[in-house]
Amino acid sequence: MCLALLLLLAVVADAQQSKVSAAYTFLKSEQLDSAKASIDAAVLHPETSANGQAWYLRGFVYKSIYNKQEKVNKLSPSRLEALSSFRKSLSLDTTQENRQECIKNIKYLATTLYNDAAASLDSVEYKVAIGNFGKFKEYYLLVDPTPANIQQKDIDFTLAIASLYTKIFESDRKGKTEFLKLAKEAYNKILTIDPNNIFANYNMGILFYNQAVNLINQSDYDLDIVALNDIQDNSINLFKESLPFMEKAYELDPKRRETLLGLSGIYFSLNEFEKSNMYKQKLEEIEKHK
Repeated sequence: MCLALLLLLAVVADAQQSKVSAAYTFLKSEQLDSAKASIDAAVLHPETSANGQAWYLRGFVYKSIYNKQEKVNKLSPSRLEALSSFRKSLSLDTTQENRQECIKNIKYLATTLYNDAAASLDSVEYKVAIGNFGKFKEYYLLVDPTPANIQQKDIDFTLAIASLYTKIFESDRKGKTEFLKLAKEAYNKILTIDPNNIFANYNMGILFYNQAVNLINQSDYDLDIVALNDIQDNSINLFKESLPFMEKAYELDPKRRETLLGLSGIYFSLNEFEKSNMYKQKLEEIEKHK
């Protein structure tokens, strides 16, 4: 059992309450249910409710329960109890030793939240992923309070969830329209943080581009001229919405094949054939030198 023995011995020595001592004894013998009952009672007692080391012990008990009994549970309640207890301990006991131990344990448990979030990025568990990633950010900021250091993880996760939303929408374009909106919101979130993110720019452009193409492909040519004109106008507006995102992606990487194809297609659809051919030629030049 990996445990800061000196710290926990200090808990037993300093806190005279029997329930803290009992919790520590139960923990050493891996009687986790009994350790949990004892330490829960201890932190509710007026004499130990403000004892940072008692809260540290509670965190370690719940961390042990998580590791032994709930490791495969992505919604583990014991993991969250452990994290909240270590955070409470940090607020009550600011000694360097206690701080180091709490931060070490918070970092470990926060990492398991991040890993579970990544493993839940599918159409069934995506809400679990979002919840766990939110908790990961909340607690990781206790370990590293510099927002910029977690920014890339936030961007990477949001890119992944936006891609998932797009796949769900594409699986049922008529029945899953809300996921198209969610995908756009996710990419907009990234672009608010990082306007030069090439993937968010390109993918946002593709969302609008594909909407326009799908609108044209799904149109019924038996429709009257007014309805067909409406479809044409809507598709043109979508191509125009796609354009600034695709142009930004091109600015960020002028040699990216997918972006050149996208720009050529957009300008062709807007009847700007000279520009369409220009990007097509750029692509052909790049392909020649491969």
